[in-house]
Order: sequence, then structure tokens, then C-alpha cells
Amino acid sequence: LDVGRESRLFTPKQRIGLAVRDGGCRWIGCDRPASYCEAHHIDEWARDQGRTDIDRGILLCRFHHMELHHGRWQITRHGKHDFVLHHPDGQQSVLHPRLPLRYAWGDIDPPPKRFHPAA
Repeated sequence: LDVGRESRLFTPKQRIGLAVRDGGCRWIGCDRPASYCEAHHIDEWARDQGRTDIDRGILLCRFHHMELHHGRWQITRHGKHDFVLHHPDGQQSVLHPRLPLRYAWGDIDPPPKRFHPAA
């Protein structure tokens, strides 16, 4: 699932891997499911010679992806440790993965059953 510098965009199989690992937008307090998210390189592709690898990518919804790029935020990761969100004012927050059940339902209740069993 690692393509290095061969491709700038994450592949569909990589996005599935990110969805399983992240469960949706990893920004603190965001409830967007993986289907609403974009894959973000934590090492910028051009400036930092970033690689398109699963361990160097993270899922963010469109709003938080743009907030990150235009609001002087930064996400870092050392090896396989947790992702760390760096606030513009210098504070840091660890970005924990979402629970698998939250990923499956996007923080909503399952739909009601449409049919009742026959008697």
C-alpha cells in the first residue's frame, strides 16, 4: 500500500486502508465519516518531497483539510507514533483514531428495519 514518489494522489486501495485505520476525519471533535474525507500528506508533496504512503497520510474532511493548509496548522508524526496536530499558537494535540463503530455508521443510529418478519 505504499507507492512512495510514484504517484502524488492516494490510490483507491490506500484510501480504503486510511478509512479503516482512521475511521473518518481525524481532526479533534469532527464527526465526518471517511466517505466525506480527503487524504492529506503530512509531508508536503513538493516542498518536503513527501511520499504517498499510508503511514504518511491522514484523513481529513474538506473543511479541516483547507483549515490546515490556510490556517497555519500542521500535522506531524514520528515513525508509527500518533499523529500530532500543531495549533498556530504553539499548542499540540494528539489525533486519536475514531472507533470502528463510529466509522461504520458515521455517528448516526442504524436505519430502522423496513419490513416486519412474517408471522
